[in-house]
Amino acid sequence: MSAPATIGELLRHAAREAPDADAFRYRDERLSYRDWDALADRLAAGLRARGVRPGDVVALLLPSTPLYLVAYLAAARLGAVTTGINVRYRRTEVAHVLARAGARLLLGVGRWHDADFRTMVETLDPDVERVWLEAEEITAGTAPCVERIAGEAGKAADAEVSPDAAVAIVFTSGTTGAPKGAWYSHRNLLALAEIEARRHAGRRDAPLHLAAGLSFAHVGSMARIAVQLGSRAASLIHDAFDPVAVLAAIERERLSHIGAIPTQAIMLLDHPDRRRYDLRSLRNVLLGGAPSSPELIRRVQEELGAQVSVRYSSTEVGIATASLPADPPETLATTVGKPTPGVELRITASDGSPVATGEVGGVEVRSPATMRGYWNDPDATAAVMAPDGWIRTGDLGFVDDAGYLHLRGRRSEMFIRGGYNVYPGEVEDLLATHPKVARAAVVGLPDATLGEAGWAFVVARDPHDPPTLVELRAFVGAELASFKRPDGLTLLSDMPVTAMFKVDKQALRGRGR
Repeated sequence: MSAPATIGELLRHAAREAPDADAFRYRDERLSYRDWDALADRLAAGLRARGVRPGDVVALLLPSTPLYLVAYLAAARLGAVTTGINVRYRRTEVAHVLARAGARLLLGVGRWHDADFRTMVETLDPDVERVWLEAEEITAGTAPCVERIAGEAGKAADAEVSPDAAVAIVFTSGTTGAPKGAWYSHRNLLALAEIEARRHAGRRDAPLHLAAGLSFAHVGSMARIAVQLGSRAASLIHDAFDPVAVLAAIERERLSHIGAIPTQAIMLLDHPDRRRYDLRSLRNVLLGGAPSSPELIRRVQEELGAQVSVRYSSTEVGIATASLPADPPETLATTVGKPTPGVELRITASDGSPVATGEVGGVEVRSPATMRGYWNDPDATAAVMAPDGWIRTGDLGFVDDAGYLHLRGRRSEMFIRGGYNVYPGEVEDLLATHPKVARAAVVGLPDATLGEAGWAFVVARDPHDPPTLVELRAFVGAELASFKRPDGLTLLSDMPVTAMFKVDKQALRGRGR
């Protein structure tokens, strides 16, 4: 049997080699790899009957359930391209994704919690065929949903799909402008799975993966689907992030590994009922999706008794760096690891020239697993992607003598206060260690005298005893240069986050002063 060249073929191989292995567990439903393969075939027939052809874009406005992943593989079998739309998006964002992607067909949930997507999309009246399902149908079972979509359609033969054909468009979170669609080919996704497999060479187990509420439209699912297929792993799916449900799952399933973005990890640690659950099975927590502060890493290690792994990637870069099993706590707390085998990393000045070891510059990544470009946006592609494949991530950082990457924040978030560069991430990491601070974010705001001033936004650990600006300035000034001290302070009851659970710094800029 020849090696798979597309993710559709990869699913076919998995179904032949491990037909009865669990692929998904969701509520009361269990789907094996045989089920996933058969349902993808059936749904592919339904999509083809509705006119979907190779190269067409299928938009999935669906919650994170097995149906989403069945539809993804069904479209791939036809040589079509899938783009996901986060169910936390609203009218303007949905319209943008549909228009930018040029979707041929939309498969959506009519209403999900407080969002009436059917009405929302109908008022937009996009030039796209719509297929709607109700939330109750989707959560009740995947097979009946597939049958309703497929209808009387006959079996659709697998299309001849090139490994270099587009398979997924993943939209950025839009924190620095309108979301852009990073597109990946089948070859990219299989390369990512190969890189990940090399990283875990020699590991025999495939731990149950807890997919806890992060949208499947995120790069963590869209680009990494080949990783699950390659490892024959099982996913325990939660369609929304609920700290209590996650804690209960760890106890019930005796989970040894979980992954989380920093916001989710903080919500688990800070939940008042955490200590009611037996979490002793937990051995490793993988933190990714956004930078983790040393204080958060310390809390995970001490309060959960788990080892921490850190990973650095982005929508445009499916995989970049990761920590090593033997890394000491100090390395975990201050770096995002080393380039994963198969990934190249370099740090450059603003003019593209290399910088010295230890000097802060732009982080650039190249590998077979990075995006091919921004969908239908050659200008934006040229702005971040060099002809030889290097991608300018927009992040700032430096590499130390041992080859570890230290991040210093987004280039777009760096501000210049009185002629000095300030990297918010450095200040935020320090503020997170203040005993009165639960969460902190720093942004630069226009200032007539300084050019830009540093403004701290803080969620107090005790709302009745919040930190003062004087306290925070003294605290930061004791460890960092005086120009890095916050010039202003706004206390918040909660930190605003984007649809991807990242701190929404655009929203914060509107709350300063």
